[in-house]
Amino acid sequence: MPAFTITLLMVGLSTGVIGILGRNDHVFRAGLLLTLTALPLLIVRTVHNSQSVSAEQLAEADNAGYVRALDHVARGLLDVPAPRGGHHNDRAEQVAGNVITLRPHHRSQPERKAQ
Repeated sequence: MPAFTITLLMVGLSTGVIGILGRNDHVFRAGLLLTLTALPLLIVRTVHNSQSVSAEQLAEADNAGYVRALDHVARGLLDVPAPRGGHHNDRAEQVAGNVITLRPHHRSQPERKAQ
């Protein structure tokens, strides 16, 4: 099926281009029809390939994610969760030099008072 689909797509595209360059509408329409026939077959093949994953591929992806998480922990790239409750931690957070924080730390805010 893959060879047939790719062949049908290439024949359709080349027939369509020949029809455009030769200013022949019938040849162009035939190429368009062949191309539009090949596209659903190509999509079905791609979806089938993406759904059939082997156990080795799943284990490899899991291992790669685990290694990436350990790398992020080692570099200090993971965000520290906010403290729960009303107590604020005034310690300065240690951040690597090349990390841009997504939420800026506003440490010197004036205290608000009711009027």
